Amino acid sequence: MANINVPEISTGKLVERVTAFYTGMMNAGVPCHEVRPVMLFGPTGVGKSSAVMQVADRLKQALGREVEVVDIRLTSCTITDLIGIPVPDKDRKGTIWLKPEIYKQDAENAKNAKEKKIFIYFFDELDKASPAIQAAALQLILDRKAWVHNFPEFTFVIAAANPARGTTKYETRMAPELMNRFKHFNVQPDFDSFREWGIREGLHPLVLGYLSYDNSKLYAASEGQDIAFPTPRSWKSISDLLKVYEGRYKDMRDLHYDLAGEIGSGTALEFEGYCNINAKLPNTDDIFHARAKGCPNTMDVLSALIASMTTYVRAHLDTIDTGELTNAGRYLSHLGTPKDFLAMYYKNLQSMQKDSEHFKQAMQKEPTYLEWSKE
Repeated sequence: MANINVPEISTGKLVERVTAFYTGMMNAGVPCHEVRPVMLFGPTGVGKSSAVMQVADRLKQALGREVEVVDIRLTSCTITDLIGIPVPDKDRKGTIWLKPEIYKQDAENAKNAKEKKIFIYFFDELDKASPAIQAAALQLILDRKAWVHNFPEFTFVIAAANPARGTTKYETRMAPELMNRFKHFNVQPDFDSFREWGIREGLHPLVLGYLSYDNSKLYAASEGQDIAFPTPRSWKSISDLLKVYEGRYKDMRDLHYDLAGEIGSGTALEFEGYCNINAKLPNTDDIFHARAKGCPNTMDVLSALIASMTTYVRAHLDTIDTGELTNAGRYLSHLGTPKDFLAMYYKNLQSMQKDSEHFKQAMQKEPTYLEWSKE
């Protein structure tokens, strides 16, 4: 076994670093097959797969080219899935290799190399693959080819693995010759990265509010001990569940079995209690139109309030005006909202300014925000 002796990194910072690495290599003219593959170590459900999709989106924006992610689950692969099946040629004097599905990508979709599609081949669960599959994957990772089959010219390779369970150290069981082919990243849960991603993806405000109130519940330390435990992946699933059942249940305890099946009974009970507190909140539309009269200002309710207001802004990003933002800012100020909650609200809004020029301009005229920025 080998210890994972690289520093921890959040998913948000990971996306930035890998995108910068790839764009830097391409802008410098380094051939893609010479660019070192990337290995993502991290616990189950931390967001490794989602980070790969975000890297693809960032590359598309940075390079102005189409980017496609090809997801290969090595635990479901056989040797023939990677190298093909040998069959006699038409003269029956030699052998040809039938091309596996993973190589059937359109690598010649443009005459100009600058316009060709970029591929990211994502080898998930590499550490759980059999030694034979890992050996076959080694040539793919190193040479971007296996036997007579080649990956497209513009191909990057990313792999993901989970740390070994049941050990006293954070370790991996992969062969040294395979590990040495990679640039390694130690991906760990980070609430700030999850919050920014959740705002962009439109996660349900109850999920964002609860985790803002108690971000220790973003990821459970009981991985491997309980069959259901909270992870960024399971919170995304709960967000989807809440959107489906929106308005159908007055008491969140009616969804207890669904919630407990995702995050475990203990965390589910805490989340249900928090959600029922959310019923005390004023109507968000009233806040932004200066009709709200008051609100309980306990920490749990304020967390729910900030999440609800953030979700409202995200939904009206290209139409909201400075007057509405001013109403919301004054409402929070008149509540005597603690500074850390006011900072949470404005930091949420700051993260959205790059997504809309209209919203950015409206924010630059909002007096409460300008006063907060100076402080």
